[in-house]
Amino acid sequence: MIVKGIAMAATGRHRRATSGWPLVIAWGLLALSIAQVQAQDKKPPGASDSTHVVRPGDTLWDLSRRYMNTPIRWPELQRDNDVPAPRRMRPGQVLSLGSLAAVLDVNGDVFLNRGAGIQQPLAAGTTLEPGDVMVTGRNGFLSIRFVDGSKAVIPSNSTVRLLAAHGRSTRLELLNGRMESQVEKQKERDFEIRTRTFALGVKGTHFRARAENDQTTLEVLEGLVVATELDGEHRSLEARAGEGAPFSRDAPLATRPLLPAPQQHPTLERRVVAAGAVDGAVSYQLQLARDPGFLQLVTESRTAEPRFELAGDLAPGFYHTRLSAFDAQRVEGMAGSGLVFAPRAAEPDESVVRPLPDGSFEIRWTPRRDGRHTFELARTPEFSALLVSESGNYPGGVTVGPLEAPARYYWRCREQAEGESALQSAWGGSFEVPSR
Repeated sequence: MIVKGIAMAATGRHRRATSGWPLVIAWGLLALSIAQVQAQDKKPPGASDSTHVVRPGDTLWDLSRRYMNTPIRWPELQRDNDVPAPRRMRPGQVLSLGSLAAVLDVNGDVFLNRGAGIQQPLAAGTTLEPGDVMVTGRNGFLSIRFVDGSKAVIPSNSTVRLLAAHGRSTRLELLNGRMESQVEKQKERDFEIRTRTFALGVKGTHFRARAENDQTTLEVLEGLVVATELDGEHRSLEARAGEGAPFSRDAPLATRPLLPAPQQHPTLERRVVAAGAVDGAVSYQLQLARDPGFLQLVTESRTAEPRFELAGDLAPGFYHTRLSAFDAQRVEGMAGSGLVFAPRAAEPDESVVRPLPDGSFEIRWTPRRDGRHTFELARTPEFSALLVSESGNYPGGVTVGPLEAPARYYWRCREQAEGESALQSAWGGSFEVPSR
């Protein structure tokens, strides 16, 4: 593989490195319950939601698998309950299951209210306790992981209270704002999200819940939701994957198809994310994350048109994008994903990649000043395993290749000012090498 400067580039010194469960909702008079209820073991005397009463034949290995979703965490149960001999637990002995929720990721202003204490900034790795209230600010984002592998993402301007998180049950209360949940299939555990007006009981699904502007909405991405009215006419509905429902006491109870995902399209404006319009959409939302699962949200914004300008203070680098559209009843549709590279506002805003007959690729960008540059090429946006790392003078572009393996390749060029040891700026992009 070769890399050489083009356009204004002169030869420089080079250094190479290779390398469908149903659930139930309640709104006001609505309630969500599991459509098919499985028989549950009755709790023995002395048991609570956060404890387990030992029965004949119980082992720490089995209890760890049952309550912690993996058997290899049995030493934690032994240590926390002072069990001297794991094989000799006494029937009737009460084991504490502890709290099984922890903060997975935090970005921006996120705070914790615990008891009567002063509100404190929340950090990744914090173990959450029942009664804790998590608050995300205008640009704050939070993700929580539960012991069974389920996850909850809390975007900006939201307030959530943890009601319970232990071996038998996970319950959260959405006081205001939004929450997206990816719930693993449950066996002997219950997962529930409540708002002031409804509750969601889950047995393995992916859905969004909203409590904004005096309106409650549900959007089902995977699984099945059964909504039943508790009083009045006892109306009910089923919301399947790809369907949503706005809930209003005086309006008919009905589902509606979620709007399709906007299709992101390329643009030469390097700090712009754009997509095609969606029929029936009244607004659009863009979320940026550091990971493809969107557990590490960085920012989000809403506009009337499917065009978004990236914030000037966004750190340079690649971001995963997620675009969705809202209908007239403020129900969010399906989301489309993509990638975008965010340079600094003052950096080159245009680049072009052109394939050459010999399998190489010519990459050009807005000309920079002469100086020392480092060009890097990788197959991941994190640049964790570099295919190429070359130093030289590349003010206007490079030619790289030949590239034979079909894949998406990510590139960036970083500038180093004369006499400075630190890299001053970076710009980049990506391109696809098709199969031949």
